[in-house]
Amino acid sequence: MKIIMHRGGHVIDIYAVYWVGGNTYFYGLHKGNGGLSAYKLGDGIDIIDSDISGNFVYFNQGVFYKPLIEERLLDDLLEYDETAYKRFLEILKAEGRIDPDFY
Repeated sequence: MKIIMHRGGHVIDIYAVYWVGGNTYFYGLHKGNGGLSAYKLGDGIDIIDSDISGNFVYFNQGVFYKPLIEERLLDDLLEYDETAYKRFLEILKAEGRIDPDFY
């Protein structure tokens, strides 16, 4: 799944979709950010690729990329932990989800 930000036109890869209080949120990763960021549907973003197939699981009111849950990376990535970020990039590169030069 991919979203695009109205401001700046940045395309962001999505690794979780979750629902809170009737709203839809996404956790996304874009180049050079150092972790996952939260985005709310309707707040300056549009979905440009709605495909969320692959290695995802339902967890705690959302659908998450499975390694985030299995390796307990989610909280650390939301806090921009460098070790968790490096591990997450290793996983994504090994699965071919991002380019080898993604940092």
